Amino acid sequence: MKNGDASQILAACKSESERQLELMRTIAKAMFKDNPSYLIGVNGSVARRECTSGSDIDLFFLFNGNITANDARAAQDLYRARLHEEGLVMPAHGGVFETPLNIEELLETIGGDDDTNIFITRRMLFLLEGEWTFNQGLFKQTRTQLIKRYVADDLDEHKLCLFLLNDVIRYWRTICVDFEHKTAAADKPRAIRLVKLRFSRMLLYLAGVAAVSQTKDIDVVAKRRKLEELFALSTIARMQAVFGPAMEKPLSRYARFLSDLNEEPIRTQLKLPGDEGLNTKVYKALSVEARHFKDELLAMMIEEFGSEHDVIKALLL
Repeated sequence: MKNGDASQILAACKSESERQLELMRTIAKAMFKDNPSYLIGVNGSVARRECTSGSDIDLFFLFNGNITANDARAAQDLYRARLHEEGLVMPAHGGVFETPLNIEELLETIGGDDDTNIFITRRMLFLLEGEWTFNQGLFKQTRTQLIKRYVADDLDEHKLCLFLLNDVIRYWRTICVDFEHKTAAADKPRAIRLVKLRFSRMLLYLAGVAAVSQTKDIDVVAKRRKLEELFALSTIARMQAVFGPAMEKPLSRYARFLSDLNEEPIRTQLKLPGDEGLNTKVYKALSVEARHFKDELLAMMIEEFGSEHDVIKALLL
């Protein structure tokens, strides 16, 4: 794929994502006015500015104050229905973000028996790709508080934020293991999940690693500030901020992945169950691209950081 073509594909995905975000923000403002207790956001391709024609809205609802979970659920249902009326595609019921969550639970449940897959998924996606659709101030405040939980006041200047890095790694391993669990049945669509895992999920993971890599040899205040600055960027923009022009080559392959997802006939083949989807020509072609994509990202990281960098060592040990 030519670089110009890649740039056009990425720009088109970003433009459609921004359109949907603006629509969601306008509707939320009209519905909830200045309610200080709701924080509404979105994860997924729209939040990452990678929206394609097959994208749905990974909406999440957080709340605080005197709002009850039942109040938040009723508000969420109304908001979902309103977005659906505008033609936005809602995810199927029963997912990770189905139940509104108290902000304190998001901030406090890190590690231990209560930190289920649901909690680590909500926490990591809030940081790594989350974007607000209502109450921007509370969104930023929550992100600041969450980063403070990961970056202790007494963290030495020369150290990376390993608490955060270990959770990013743990989340990546969790979704890799869950992939096998969720696609074990022969009638489950495996190809499209595997393609997304090897492109968008991998890039999201490495964008988290890249953010932490920038926290070495600066004081605690600067570490937190740097993380806030980088997590405020989309996945692609964050990787470009850290790696600069070196991202051009892997982004060209990533653009092809997005372009293919934007084509309904290709998505239809990738959604075929089990081996049927894995045996399609489109999956096999994307699988080759995914291997090159991974290799290029790894080579880029080694070139940028060197094999002795603390973040590389942390990934290996």
